[in-house]
Amino acid sequence: MTGVDVLNEEVRPKVPVAPPRNMFCLGKNYRDHAEEFASFAQEDESVPSVPIVFSKPVGALCGARDDIVIDRSVTSQLDYEAELGVVIGLGGRAIRPEDARRHVAGYTVVNDVTARDLQKRHGQWFLGKSLPRATPVGPVVVPAEDVAGLEDRWIRCWVNGDLRQDARLGQMIFGVDDAIAQISSIVPLEAGDVIAMGTPSGVGAGFDPPRFLADGDVVVCEIEGVGRQENTVRFVDVGTAP
Repeated sequence: MTGVDVLNEEVRPKVPVAPPRNMFCLGKNYRDHAEEFASFAQEDESVPSVPIVFSKPVGALCGARDDIVIDRSVTSQLDYEAELGVVIGLGGRAIRPEDARRHVAGYTVVNDVTARDLQKRHGQWFLGKSLPRATPVGPVVVPAEDVAGLEDRWIRCWVNGDLRQDARLGQMIFGVDDAIAQISSIVPLEAGDVIAMGTPSGVGAGFDPPRFLADGDVVVCEIEGVGRQENTVRFVDVGTAP
C-alpha cells in the first residue's frame, strides 16, 4: 500500500491504495476557500457549521504522474484542489474523535480536480468531481507514525510554476479527528477508505477573472513530508482519449 516514492521519467506511480474502497471528500474545509467559493458560486452562506461530505467513484482516481485527460466537450472550467488524503487502516463505526488517529494507516496527496461548470449546472458536486481518471492520488501513503506534527505541515499547489495555494494543514475548519468521527457516525469506515480533507484558498475559481486549467498546464501538488505529485492536463476530442 506504499506505491513508489521516486518520481522520474522512468517511474510512473500508480494509485497507492490498492484496491481503493470508498473515497470520501470534505468540501469548503478551509475558511478562506469557503469564502472564495461562495463568491464564485454566488452563495450567501460560506463557512459550514458541520462538515460537508461527498464521495467520488474509484474510477475517478489516477496516479501521481499520470496525464489528466479531459474530454473537452464535458468541461471548460477545470480546476485544481490540493488536499490531504487520510487512508484508513483500522475500520470502525461511531469512532470517537480522541480515538480517531488509531484508525489512520497513513497520509497521501490528493488533487481533487473539479469541473466547476458541471458543479454549478447540476447543483451538487458528484458529477463535477467524478471525471474519469482525473483525480491524482499519491505518489505514496506515508505511515501515520512518520508524520509527526501534521497540523504544522504546509500544503501547496503550483500551476506552470506559479504558486497558487499555500497553507498549513492546521488551518482546516474540521480536522482529521472530527472528519473520521463525523463520517463514521453514519457510514462505518473500513480499511482502504480514503478521506480527502478539503482544499485551501487559491483555486482557479477564486481569481477574478477565474484562472481555470488549460491544455498542457502542469499542476504540482505537494504536502510537506507526505509527497509531491506532478500532472499534465490534456484536453482531447471525444473518441481520442486513451
